[in-house]
Amino acid sequence: MKKDAVLEVSTSITNRLLEEIQNRAVRGEPVALARALRKPTNQTAMALVYEDTVFPPLFDRKLTKRILLAVRDMTQSGAAAGLIESADEEGIAITLAIEMIKPRLNLLVFGGGHVGQAVALIAALVGYGVTVIDDREEFASRQRLPDPRIKLLVSDYASAAGRLHISSNTAVVIVTRGHQYDELCLKNVINSEAGYIGMIGSRRRVLSVFKKLAGEGFPEAALQNVHAPIGLQIGARSPQEIAVAILAEIVRYVNNPTLGQKGE
Repeated sequence: MKKDAVLEVSTSITNRLLEEIQNRAVRGEPVALARALRKPTNQTAMALVYEDTVFPPLFDRKLTKRILLAVRDMTQSGAAAGLIESADEEGIAITLAIEMIKPRLNLLVFGGGHVGQAVALIAALVGYGVTVIDDREEFASRQRLPDPRIKLLVSDYASAAGRLHISSNTAVVIVTRGHQYDELCLKNVINSEAGYIGMIGSRRRVLSVFKKLAGEGFPEAALQNVHAPIGLQIGARSPQEIAVAILAEIVRYVNNPTLGQKGE
């Protein structure tokens, strides 16, 4: 094969890799970029890993298996990157450099009251994509949330979830003005693909909501995945302190997925 033809194939594959990364970022799905450096020739191969798939496919099954195992381990541990020494089927030493590419976390805040306002403002500073939903126009307004990075949605809580894109890269914070609205929002998102769902409320009120939803047929496993009462136990009192506790729990959960702990 001519040199120009090899370059054309390489460029084509690179473009496919970039296109796949972009497509998954839009859908809020993570992907891993694996680079395999073959010693002593220093020949480098590059591939994407997603959903137990390696693209472009590698002919070396041993190397494919090692890459998939490494990505699973990194996903569970929350690691961002890693170097792994391995070997291919021919016994040639391989260095695997794996980088996890995670799209920006999208935060949906149901309720634009004092706590919701503080959560949204701080989350925007952290760099999350933030959307605030409230059924009152004055609470989902630029007067209360002037940061242009924060999206606003005025909608009744019954239909709001259907107007939003919720993926595994979405964190849902439910902090409305009343337990009946919290319960309604939870019903509409509990079976979604959201990676994190948290709901404000006292332990007594949370248990009451869970008992009611269980009686309506919502699975126990789904209820157990809800972080409620929301936030880390740091003695928070003011809306701003509560917002810090909520975001601290989200950061811990996102960066340490194996912890699997609910709110305190």
